[in-house]
Amino acid sequence: MSATATETTISAQSAEQTTPQSVSKKSEFFEDVHFLGDAQGKIVIRSPPVFSNKLDEREYQKQHLAAAFRVFAKQGFDEGVAGHISLRDTINPDNFWINPLSMHFSMIKVSDLVLVNEKGEVIQGGAQHPINGPAFAIHSEIHKARPDLNAACHAHSVYGKAFSCFARPLEMIYQDALRFYNDLAVYNRYGGTVLSTQEGQRIAKALGPTCRSVILQNHGMITCGRTVDEAAFLFIALDRCCHAQMMANAASGPGWEKIIIGKEEAEMTHKKSGNSSKMWLAFQPYYDQAVKEDPSLLT
Repeated sequence: MSATATETTISAQSAEQTTPQSVSKKSEFFEDVHFLGDAQGKIVIRSPPVFSNKLDEREYQKQHLAAAFRVFAKQGFDEGVAGHISLRDTINPDNFWINPLSMHFSMIKVSDLVLVNEKGEVIQGGAQHPINGPAFAIHSEIHKARPDLNAACHAHSVYGKAFSCFARPLEMIYQDALRFYNDLAVYNRYGGTVLSTQEGQRIAKALGPTCRSVILQNHGMITCGRTVDEAAFLFIALDRCCHAQMMANAASGPGWEKIIIGKEEAEMTHKKSGNSSKMWLAFQPYYDQAVKEDPSLLT
């Protein structure tokens, strides 16, 4: 059986039988992504599977984590041993999955993912490889501070680094920036390479109780989400927004003043285009591409 077929089988076999709760989740998802289908309601957009088996749910999530690294490599977010994506474990929420240190994003498979406990120790159940120390210092504190977020991404992307030196959020000057309307914090301090959980705590505090993303002054950015799909797409989107913001800044001048989008339009667009369901869906084409190019990433 192919790796792609394996993922499909996991989703189909372990999905819960139709229940009022699962129907409600589907209905909420469909409303969030506002798609159009047929008159009979038979044509629907894909949505996250609901699992009755925690082991199958874990495997599905790890497959999407591994794919996220492949997508990051294709986006050019790799740089030496810098960069990491974490995913809270489905079975033991105090633990999380992360990439091994010194393995290129483009090579990571499900079997390479490392399981780490709350002390930063590599434990059984995942690959037995070392992990990035600063990664644990950052991700562990975000996971502790924000139980509503299950995944976090950090990589040294070019535009994210360039924009971070201004220590300011995006301006709401184009539609895609509205994904981050009142949803992007700034950590306006640079404390050097993150070597302690104290620095991780400060970053988590800057992220606050509601934001999903944070600009790290003189460093880069972190994006988070309920799913790794959401967190990964937000990172791609934020890096591109940083690029667009700097291009707009460079072009701005007399007669070319930037126009800020109004509060009402910004709030509506953020709700419709920046919600967790829409971000999950936005990542799926990237996931499909990564799996098609190399199905072995699921193994």
